[in-house]
Amino acid sequence: MEYVCQVRKPAETLEVAVAGGEAKVTCPVYVLFLKAVMGGFFAALGGHAAFVLASYFYAEQQVGASKVAFGLIFTSALVCIIFTGTDLVTSNCMTFALLVYTRKVSALDYVIRMTTSLVGNYSGATIGAAMLSAGTGFFMEGVGSGSKYMKAVYDAKVALPFWRVIFSAIGCNCYVCMAVWCSYAALDSAGTVLAIVLLIASFAVAGYEHIVANFYTLHAALMSCKDTSFVSVYAYNFVPTLIGNYIAGSFVIGLPLFILYAPKREAVVIESQAETNV
Repeated sequence: MEYVCQVRKPAETLEVAVAGGEAKVTCPVYVLFLKAVMGGFFAALGGHAAFVLASYFYAEQQVGASKVAFGLIFTSALVCIIFTGTDLVTSNCMTFALLVYTRKVSALDYVIRMTTSLVGNYSGATIGAAMLSAGTGFFMEGVGSGSKYMKAVYDAKVALPFWRVIFSAIGCNCYVCMAVWCSYAALDSAGTVLAIVLLIASFAVAGYEHIVANFYTLHAALMSCKDTSFVSVYAYNFVPTLIGNYIAGSFVIGLPLFILYAPKREAVVIESQAETNV
């Protein structure tokens, strides 16, 4: 019986990732924006279900079980994004960085597309928080049973020092970018789903900070819970989380993968330019 490999080689995966990034920077801006809105909404869709299940374990003082439950259910968000071809800004930190390193995108297009992706994810996640969580009232005191859990999550996220949130966000986007990388590498849907479940559940259990997930989570808390603050959410969580996610995707993951697996012609170009500058 002949064995058939179901995974691309890393160099081939890099080419697929770059091609995917090129498609995003060449499509009309409104198309990317709509994809990003849908990506943010899918994050809210998975996030709401994950919080609902986790809140039941939290009520029974099973903190570890609540994290595992959240992580497993939240993976549905990235599954939806990958299989619908919609957009996630945190994975774009890696794929768009690869475009920069391979000189396939201009600085202006890079900024425009990253901003479009971020604003779209923000819009979709916030709409999802309003519709799915505030609309149903599950996390509102006196209405649903998840208010204590949502408030506890909110308090924990805005209480961390700025620099700790950055490091937490770096860890998070390492997992997310590797999940997307594995989806590029996998040649079948089962492999894609398995990689997503393992990696996304891992970042959730670790308690790391993801900007799009936090767009949903903290807006849901602002809309549902008492004693919350927009200033705390934006200044103490969104800003450092975005910084950390960007560092992870662009430099911690994207740059080493480019150095290791970029086509030789790219390496030759970079080497010749370096010699010219000496």
